[in-house]
Amino acid sequence: MNRLRVVSGFEDVGLSAIRRGVIFVFAAWSGPSIFAFRKFTEIVSTLKTDSLDLIVLDIDCLTAESATALFDDETFRLGGWGETLWVQNGRVVARILSPDKNEESLREHTNALLGEEQISEG
Repeated sequence: MNRLRVVSGFEDVGLSAIRRGVIFVFAAWSGPSIFAFRKFTEIVSTLKTDSLDLIVLDIDCLTAESATALFDDETFRLGGWGETLWVQNGRVVARILSPDKNEESLREHTNALLGEEQISEG
């Protein structure tokens, strides 16, 4: 998993420059986030993700505005569950709020990016 890029500021994500990528929002203080991160790295390590940007974003660096930009919802509040986003051509195309309960969706969304298919939110 040496391909993971860890960022501590939303501005370091470079959302608009990501052609194909996965952003994992990590909360070091949250047991569910830690568990979800283990599952995320376990699943991603079984896939050929050389062509993807794999980003781990520290939840504590996100402001309300940056969370809104990522989740496209002004009322959304991050919960520290290991929220995961798939980005294609600079825009978020899929989100999972609790990946430990959606392992198959995590795999499907990542495979869709790898296949360059247009994926839909789910």
